[in-house]
Amino acid sequence: MRALLLTTSLCFGLASLAQAAPKTLKFEQGTATYTNRDAFASWEGNTSDIGGTLILDDQTGALVKGEIQIGLAAIDSGNGARDARMRGEFLQTEKYPKATFVVTKLEGFPSVAEWKKWGLKQTGKIYGDLTIKEVTRPVVFEAEAVYLGTELKVSGKGQTKMTDFGISPPSLLFVTVDDAVGLKFQAVAKPVTTNVGL
Repeated sequence: MRALLLTTSLCFGLASLAQAAPKTLKFEQGTATYTNRDAFASWEGNTSDIGGTLILDDQTGALVKGEIQIGLAAIDSGNGARDARMRGEFLQTEKYPKATFVVTKLEGFPSVAEWKKWGLKQTGKIYGDLTIKEVTRPVVFEAEAVYLGTELKVSGKGQTKMTDFGISPPSLLFVTVDDAVGLKFQAVAKPVTTNVGL
């Protein structure tokens, strides 16, 4: 009888642990974009070199850990000369090939269970620390996210400044680009399946 009770307790305990286990999502496809302008024109540069993971509490949806890496050397604005100067002179991508965004807080999103049940696009804020050239600054994204089956599709818009990262805005003759830079991203994260052996 005692053995039966111990076995039952163990089963319930393992079930509880399984239910409380964090959910890991891996970003497998996406695009990161910057937008900028000068006195005469505006433009955007894009890269699909984006990856990372997001770990959530599967019951509450609370953030456990999150990090996104963006490949800066692959940014393309449609202007080869501008991109080459940005990569070489300003971002120094040979030395600092990636930017990193570490997620520190999610705000306004519901629990994962409610999210999946509703199947609706949710809005909230994603707080985090953006690192470029070993300089880290806080950035907040106004975000939208929706579960598509088991996949999470998320997008966001934010803003930062070049000078916050020690980068002087590029200039040519009497034209200087804005210090303010718009940031956008969209990505699809898929669940990571792990097998736990006992």
